[in-house]
Amino acid sequence: MATLEIKQGSVETLQRVLSYLVAERQRLRAQGSTPVELEANRRSIVAMQWQLDRALGERYGSPPKTPARTS
Repeated sequence: MATLEIKQGSVETLQRVLSYLVAERQRLRAQGSTPVELEANRRSIVAMQWQLDRALGERYGSPPKTPARTS
């Protein structure tokens, strides 16, 4: 499994890396990879989603916060 680390990148670059990681996960599952390999890939996907979320927030601004429900 490839290990990718991106400190900062464009939204488009992060989306490409995320797509790669998802395709890699499908390949790992199809070939019956170990739980350790799948977990490492899952963590990479989560980290990339977090980076993409931050990059999108920087590009477009954070969405307005909705008030918490009181009921």
